[in-house]
Amino acid sequence: MSTTDNRSGYDPVSQLTQLQQLCRQRSRVLYRDQALYLQVLRDELLDRTLQALFALVSRVEPSRFSALPAETRERFQASVTDLSKRCSALLTVEQLMVLAQQLQDESVRQDERSRQEMVKVLGKQLQQTNQIGAEPSRPASEPKGSVHLSLDPPLQQPELFGLQRPSPASQDQPSEMETEAEPSEDSLDERVDDLDVLQSLFELAGEALQSQSAEDVGESRLTAPSSDALSTDFLPAMPDALLHWMQAMELALARRLRNLSHAINVEMLRSGLANALLPITLLEAVLRGQVETQSSASNVVRLRLPMPIGEFEQGMDVLCLLLRSSEFEFDSPRLRRVRHRLHEHQAALLKMVQQQRHWQRRVLDREALKHWQSPSDQTPPGG
Repeated sequence: MSTTDNRSGYDPVSQLTQLQQLCRQRSRVLYRDQALYLQVLRDELLDRTLQALFALVSRVEPSRFSALPAETRERFQASVTDLSKRCSALLTVEQLMVLAQQLQDESVRQDERSRQEMVKVLGKQLQQTNQIGAEPSRPASEPKGSVHLSLDPPLQQPELFGLQRPSPASQDQPSEMETEAEPSEDSLDERVDDLDVLQSLFELAGEALQSQSAEDVGESRLTAPSSDALSTDFLPAMPDALLHWMQAMELALARRLRNLSHAINVEMLRSGLANALLPITLLEAVLRGQVETQSSASNVVRLRLPMPIGEFEQGMDVLCLLLRSSEFEFDSPRLRRVRHRLHEHQAALLKMVQQQRHWQRRVLDREALKHWQSPSDQTPPGG
């Protein structure tokens, strides 16, 4: 063990403890700033939404809103106000933590479904290959020794591993193979067993990856506090977990605003203020930057559809409402100031995460060195 580890200032365990204390102190300030950001957002949500709707309606067709019956206009405005107030009630730290946990669980379920579908497809392909039996013969025009390419997975090509496929007769009539004393029976059984071992290894590897991902999710699980929580002890106590908490809160906020935007777009379609409704998947693609948008007003998305529709031979523009926190910050100096503080917290946490990983490696090195210098007592041979 190095001499620097004996000093309290350089002891990895004490350094991690100090990082944990600093992280708890920062989490209190971070919680207040996050709550302040959401409070300002709640105060400005309805006004910013109405401004975006005014820009959207005036951009599409200014006379359409005034041409609507008075009852329809009042019902639409009441629906927008009600949706905005219901969304504002959910823009709290505790509610966003609940939504972040739901999003995390949803991601785990999607990964599990994808894994099960992949295993099911591989199982069907393997069953079809076993029914076919022997390897399909090469075309007569294909010269001997040529390279043969196939899209089948490796488990369906045991020849690549030097193994042989069992014939259908050997699977349906095992008693006949037992009565016949062929010289290659033992070697064939060994190769079939080897193929089963390979399949088992692949299955075990998939289960190990699944269990490891479940453990990682369990360690980073976000737990929502009770309604009567008066402290920030429910926040993560380590820098990497607290940084993950900030990212999860941003995703939850984006999802909440996206749902509100979609609900208002549906109301616009019902009221006759919109001719088309963009699906949620397309709104999500815009949020992720996967779709190129045209210049438009704040919280309004303008997309160019390249396909010709009717008299629009060069395509047409589709506009819809999409509320985004970045657009709110662009129009609100108060939100920008609070966001600046949140960026400072994020930068400080990134530095703390680097320190945390450094001292965690030092702890592992010290444990390995301890076991290396003090091996377990073993009985000498012949003793």
